[in-house]
Amino acid sequence: MLQVDLGQSIFLGQSVNAALSERAELTVALASLGLAMALATGIPVGIAVAVWRGTLVDRMLNSTALLAASLPVFWIGLILIRYPAAKFGWFPVSGYGAPDASWREKLHHLVLPAVALALPNAVLLLRTTRTSMLDVLSADYVRTARAKGLSPWTIVMKHALLNAIVPILTVSGVAAAYMVGSTTVTETVFGLPGIGNLVVSAVLRRDYPVIQGTLVVISGIYVILNFFIDMLYLAVDPRIRAGAR
Repeated sequence: MLQVDLGQSIFLGQSVNAALSERAELTVALASLGLAMALATGIPVGIAVAVWRGTLVDRMLNSTALLAASLPVFWIGLILIRYPAAKFGWFPVSGYGAPDASWREKLHHLVLPAVALALPNAVLLLRTTRTSMLDVLSADYVRTARAKGLSPWTIVMKHALLNAIVPILTVSGVAAAYMVGSTTVTETVFGLPGIGNLVVSAVLRRDYPVIQGTLVVISGIYVILNFFIDMLYLAVDPRIRAGAR
């Protein structure tokens, strides 16, 4: 580790560093796209159901979220392959395109895997955002803001969301770390030649240097992501900054 040398693969005929670097682009792109989808879906919907709490929309979205949370990633992937890809032909069934494929073609290949990866995390973000927003919306300062005649948008986005952001950031960090680990299943289902697929192949062939090197890299990513989220706390919450002083 000190020499940044993760060893030599037993079966691939190359170093573990080289094997990981060849596949890192796909895995990073897949995890980033999945996280972006989860954030863009889970947080806005969580805010909406908190504002409309107790309504039919709230009950329907909560029921849908509970159903989606119970679905395993591999099953979601198989359903996406069966219908949007195989039956309707909207997306490729598997693969990452040719080596010289454009970024648009590669992105087209990643849409369905990213959806399968994002759905469970979007549900987690939705429920966390809803719970955190409900706690804040019942606070005295929110009632004071309503009494002052502020617009609902200002109350929700400026007074409520900013004070409810810390738990949402925590779950976002967990989701980002989960994305990296969950690519193993997603890449295997969709036949993507990323780090996750590399790990599965290494386990089946008992290629221990590749397994160990990959676990070291993934563990390092977890630590870095958690540290980054902790630094974000200082940036978004003045109370934490005051405590740090």
